[in-house]
Amino acid sequence: MKPCSAILHVISRLDGYGGARMLRRLAAIQAAEGCPTTVAAMRAERSIEHELGSSGAAVVRLERRWTIDPAAVWRLSRLIRKHRPPVVHAWDVAAAAHVALAAGRRGPWLLATLAAPDVGPPWPAFLLGRLKQRIHAFAATDGRAAAALAEIGVPGQSITLIPPAAPPAPPSPVSRADLLAHFRLPADARLIAVAGPLQRRKEFDQAIWSFELLRVLHENAVLLVLGDGPDYERLERFADLVCDPGAVRLLGYRPDIGGILPHIDVFWQVSPTVSTPLAMLEVAAAGVPVVASDFPAHRAMVSHGRTGFLVPPWDRAEVVRATDALLGDPELTRRVGDLARTSALQHWPLPSALDSYRRLYEQACGKLRSQ
Repeated sequence: MKPCSAILHVISRLDGYGGARMLRRLAAIQAAEGCPTTVAAMRAERSIEHELGSSGAAVVRLERRWTIDPAAVWRLSRLIRKHRPPVVHAWDVAAAAHVALAAGRRGPWLLATLAAPDVGPPWPAFLLGRLKQRIHAFAATDGRAAAALAEIGVPGQSITLIPPAAPPAPPSPVSRADLLAHFRLPADARLIAVAGPLQRRKEFDQAIWSFELLRVLHENAVLLVLGDGPDYERLERFADLVCDPGAVRLLGYRPDIGGILPHIDVFWQVSPTVSTPLAMLEVAAAGVPVVASDFPAHRAMVSHGRTGFLVPPWDRAEVVRATDALLGDPELTRRVGDLARTSALQHWPLPSALDSYRRLYEQACGKLRSQ
């Protein structure tokens, strides 16, 4: 996938979620193929920084303090002058704005990958409207993002639809029995999981309330919360108040999540989202049945009754009813999980996303060589 002589990725937050996961996969592949690859992050989780650095990509912290930070723009400008990358790939609106300001009108070729939450709100839309002439190409992660870009005047030929993608799940390096023993859980425990950044707006409280209802029917159920964030301590206190000790496990960010997912019985995606969560794709690719709130972003991936179950938003009883149906019928669980895996790998394949980015990089290099 070597695009040119070098590439610089820029992102607001380098963590374990969303676009940052796609960036990490892409940068690691580019570095492995011999392309000098640098990732500049406004903020970065230390564990993710070290993980990406071990793959061969250089990681630089820009230490942004405000939405548009002159100091971060200056640091980024120095970085661009030092490495002179032919291509800069920004992964959100703030990153694209900082690159556009740092590089000026005669800077490198700029690609911006944007999801619907990046483009829809008034302030990001205004910012993109002012800076769109400095961005050479846009990668929209879904139709909503593409439509929002068109609304602010981005030409259709400048927009490429590149949905989030999931790789095939490798076999777990640990058995289910060993995993349960590691977490000190009984051999008959049924594992329910939720995942994502622990932020108040993600409404993980709803999952915990739903889980308490589920425990009336399945006393051996355990809720695994995979992720970290500013709401971690509040959720931990909340779980201690409403649940039996040990019934809810806040596991934090897990770099070994690939070893956990195949052993999950049911995954819940009850938080409201605007774009399809990458976590849903990854658990589906691991053959795990999904119970999700019926939002358009979830409906794009889950075929009700076939690859998962869609329930009315904020309806705890329906979440429990769908989960109970799966836990009580191993054949249904197996069939839904198998269909979810097939669908995820057919309709959201990682090689297709990587090829789309490769073509954009090649397009950039071709234009640069012709200048």
